[in-house]
Amino acid sequence: MDVKLLEYMIAIADCGNITKAAESLFITQSGLNQQLIRLENELNTQLFYRTKRHLHLTQAGKIYIDNAREILKIKKNTYTTIQDLTDGTVGEISFGIPFEHGVDMFIYISPEFNKKYPGVTVHLAERTVHQQQLMVTSGQLDMAFIMLNEKDKIDNEYIRLCKERLILGVPMTHPLAKYASPPGQLPPTLSLSQLKGEKFALMFPGSTMRGVIDPLFEAAGFRPDILFETTMNQALCRLVSQGLCCTILPQSYARDREKVAWFYLSGDPFWEWNITYSKTSVLSKAARYMIQLAGRYAKELERHWESHGTGLPEHMI
Repeated sequence: MDVKLLEYMIAIADCGNITKAAESLFITQSGLNQQLIRLENELNTQLFYRTKRHLHLTQAGKIYIDNAREILKIKKNTYTTIQDLTDGTVGEISFGIPFEHGVDMFIYISPEFNKKYPGVTVHLAERTVHQQQLMVTSGQLDMAFIMLNEKDKIDNEYIRLCKERLILGVPMTHPLAKYASPPGQLPPTLSLSQLKGEKFALMFPGSTMRGVIDPLFEAAGFRPDILFETTMNQALCRLVSQGLCCTILPQSYARDREKVAWFYLSGDPFWEWNITYSKTSVLSKAARYMIQLAGRYAKELERHWESHGTGLPEHMI
């Protein structure tokens, strides 16, 4: 069986389009199409239903792609195990990260990681938590750094790094801002029901964070008047600092305490930082070291939050 052919078919399945798959593989569209036709003739069955713009897997196609992913995973596990018998200082890691959070963490740990494993290339993929989990399951990612709670987990392995609160931010011009603590002190607690009628900027619908936030408004007895929705926590913080609205975001992004008043919320909503990987995957020495560094990073932040409540230590910014 040609392993390269497996990769070709997986690319078609993931892209749902011959042209896009060919571009991702850096081969010609006609060459990829010929490979597909030749394979279907060999199997004497159709792997994809073809429409004008999209290709959908047939039942046979799904069987082929599922097993193709497993074969490639076995190949990768084999290579990883053999490389670890030596010094494990060369190789690749495909690492999923969420928007913003993951970049901050990866940049901070990269110098130490690169010092120990200079020959290991890390391929970063910024995706939503849901996308990352599916990519880990399918073998498209070796592992992923994600924020979620127990109800959001699927049938993968999870290594808990730390707990992070989601906290409320209001403009300094708001009447409730006078109850905020000064910078360097832990925020006081406020009931979300006191913000009924206010405008909010929140993370985008369907995000893991909204899965935590939306029930808070329901419990507070009102639907938020949403002014903005975004993928960027930094944007949420800046919108509040401009006096445009209130927000709820992770405490690591609760910054600019001179322009934003921050409050813990009643009920103490939170999510957990995790590294996730497939139950059938073998992690390399380098991948395990990256997890170790991520754990140190998370624990340092937890210590900072216990004493300051918000933001990042200066040396991490």
